[in-house]
Amino acid sequence: MIAEKYLDKWTNLRVLVIGEAMLDCYVHGTTNRLCREAPVPIVDLSDREDVPGGAANTAANINNLGASAIFLSVVGDDEEGDRLKNALLKQGISTQYLVTSSQRKTLLKQRISSDSQILLRCDKGSIETIDSEAEQQLIDRLNELFPTCDGIVISDYSGGILTPRIIQSLTKLQASHSRIVVVDSKKLTNYKSIGATAIKPNYQQAVQLLGIPTLKGKERIDQITAYGEKLLDLVNTQLAAVTLDAEGAIVFERDNPPYLITSNPTRNSQATGAGDTFVSGLTLALASGAEVKLAAAIASATAAIVVTQPGTTTCNLAALRQFFSENKKIVSSHKILAFIVQEHRRFGQKIIFTNGCFDILHRGHVTYLNRAKTLGDILIVGVNSDESIRQLKGPNRPVNCLSDRLAILSALESVDYVIPFSESTPRELIKIVRPDIYVKGGDYTPEMLPEVPLVESLGGVVKILPYVSNISTTAIVNRIYQTFVSKQ
Repeated sequence: MIAEKYLDKWTNLRVLVIGEAMLDCYVHGTTNRLCREAPVPIVDLSDREDVPGGAANTAANINNLGASAIFLSVVGDDEEGDRLKNALLKQGISTQYLVTSSQRKTLLKQRISSDSQILLRCDKGSIETIDSEAEQQLIDRLNELFPTCDGIVISDYSGGILTPRIIQSLTKLQASHSRIVVVDSKKLTNYKSIGATAIKPNYQQAVQLLGIPTLKGKERIDQITAYGEKLLDLVNTQLAAVTLDAEGAIVFERDNPPYLITSNPTRNSQATGAGDTFVSGLTLALASGAEVKLAAAIASATAAIVVTQPGTTTCNLAALRQFFSENKKIVSSHKILAFIVQEHRRFGQKIIFTNGCFDILHRGHVTYLNRAKTLGDILIVGVNSDESIRQLKGPNRPVNCLSDRLAILSALESVDYVIPFSESTPRELIKIVRPDIYVKGGDYTPEMLPEVPLVESLGGVVKILPYVSNISTTAIVNRIYQTFVSKQ
C-alpha cells in the first residue's frame, strides 16, 4: 500500500495547532410529550457527552492519527473551560499550553437531542479579540514551540484568537523556521503574509473569497476549477484544497493542473468537524513527505471515515489503515480490530463472533455463517493460521493457505470481518471482541469449548447452531484423495 509508508511516519511528528478551543457538548434524552406552554417537545435528559470542538477537535484528530499534538488557545476561567480541559486530557492532549483568562468565557456549542435526533443547539462564549495579556502569552509560547514542530495548523473560527500580532509572529517564525503550515479560516487573506503551504476552504468560503456566485451540485466543480490560480495568488499559498461535501474536493497546486478527489456520499447529516479531520490528515501527510495528490487522497479518506459517525468525532490511525487496505473486511491487527469493535458498539450494534479453520469452504460453512449472522448485526470470524491448523489436523493440512481462506471468507455477504489467529484457541480475540454471542457448530457441545467460561465472564452468551450433516472438510479431502488413488 503506497500510503502505508507515510502513515508509519506519523508517530514521529509533532504538530502545533493554534486556534479557537471549543467545547462541543451533546445532551441526550427521550421525548414522549409536548410542552403545554408552546408547541415544542419535552426532553427528559439522560446523559451528557463533552468532546473537544473547533481547533481543539483538530488537535484531537492529530493526536488520534498517531502524531503528537501541541495545542495553543485561550479558554475562560469557568466551568466550561474545566470541562474542555478534561475532554482534551481524555483524548491524550496536554493542556499545559492553554492560556486561561478570567476576562473570557469558554466557547460552548451545546446540542440537545432526543432519540438520536438533534432538536436544538445553544451557543455561548467570547468571540471578541483576546486581551493583550493572553495575546502575549500565546506569542511567547509560539516562539518557544514553533521551531520544535514539524507542522503547524492554523484553525481560525473567527473567535478572536488569531489577532494581527499573532499572525505577524507566525509570519516571522515561518520565515526563519520554514515548516508545513496549513490554514483553515473564513478569512484566508489575513494569512497571505505567512506564505502557507496549504489552505483548506470549503466551497462557501472559496466563493466568498473569489467574489463569485454560489452554485449547487456538480456545477460547482467546473466553476471553482476555473479559479484555481487566482485562489492560490489571493492567499499566497502553494496548495489549495477546496472541499465540496458530496462531490469530494478540488486540489490546486502551483504549476500543475487541478484534480478532483472524489468521495462516497453518506446519509449521516449529524457529523461535525469533518473539515478539521481533513486538515489534520492533509497536514500529517504533507509533513511526512507525501506528494500532493496522495496527501489529498489521505486527507479525503480521513474525512470519509468521520462523516459516517454522528457528532464531533475524530479519525483513528487504525481506521485509516483499514480504509487503505486492499480488502476492508480482512483485519490485519488486534489494534484495528479493537477500534472496529468500539465503533460498532458505539452505534449499539450486536456483535457475533465465531472461529474455525474454514479450509475448504463448503455448503455447511456457508449455511452456518448465514445462520450466525441472523443472530446479530456484525459477524466477525477468527481464522486459524496455517501452522495452528497443522497442529490440529496434521502435516497435510491446510489445503488452502491462510491468505486464500481469508479472501474467500471475506467474499461472503454474511461475513463482516475476518482476522487470523495463531494460538490454539481464540481467547485473545474474544477478549478484544467481547462478543454478545459466541457461535459454534453442532458438532460441538458447550462442555467441549474451553472458551465458554471466558465468553460468559465477559457478558456474552454461547449459541450452538445445527450441524449440517453429511458434509465436512475432512470428508471432502478424503474423497479427493481416494479418487486420486483409484486413478493411479
